[in-house]
Amino acid sequence: VILMILSGYLDEISILKEYSIRKDRFLGEFSQHLLLSGTSVFIAVIIGMPLGIFAFRRKLFEKPVFFVVNSIQTIPSLALFGILIAPLALLSHKYPLLRELGIKGVGTTPALIALALYALLPITRNTYTSLKVLDPSVIESARGVGMTRLQLLLNIEIPLSVPIILGGIRISMVQAVGNTTVAALIGAGGFGVFIFQGLGQAVPDLILLGTLPVILLAIFIDKIMQMIISIFTSKGISYELEVAG
Repeated sequence: VILMILSGYLDEISILKEYSIRKDRFLGEFSQHLLLSGTSVFIAVIIGMPLGIFAFRRKLFEKPVFFVVNSIQTIPSLALFGILIAPLALLSHKYPLLRELGIKGVGTTPALIALALYALLPITRNTYTSLKVLDPSVIESARGVGMTRLQLLLNIEIPLSVPIILGGIRISMVQAVGNTTVAALIGAGGFGVFIFQGLGQAVPDLILLGTLPVILLAIFIDKIMQMIISIFTSKGISYELEVAG
């Protein structure tokens, strides 16, 4: 099939006609889609892992932390994008430096913030869960040899928790690929550009030009993450992914 596409044999198929007309734009939106989804998950990892550790260490804050990250998931994506427009536009207007840095009410900045917020729950939840299910005897043994809390975290808890944490990252990455399509409505780009153009012009092939790559990209990322998780999962251990929700 790939050889047929490259040879131009399938150029007469309508969706491939759309691709050939918009090839440069397609590649640009593909890069933007990857950038938005990848960067947002990276931000979520930086915030979500410490948040999950904090919720585990400080039981008093466990419920407030998960109340916040769960509440974010209940906000419709378009509504969250809209909520961010006004404050970011105000900040951009008040502080010209922020505007020069590209921080404004529409575009990449609100999209990244919203997508990162959506990606928080699976990562935070799985980080918390991974620490909670560790064998207490392993922790006690580490403490018995004089490990500090930081040494225990870095040398024992995090390494043993990697498969479950990666499971949360996998969920967040697949979700981010899908959610990024909506970001096109606020000028952030991505494959959503083709989807919404197709909807506006009633052109099914243009809709498919945006939809199919998103589906394939999500499946591809899911399979890659499953492979990575299997590498970090010890042989003989039955590992069931903890689905955040």
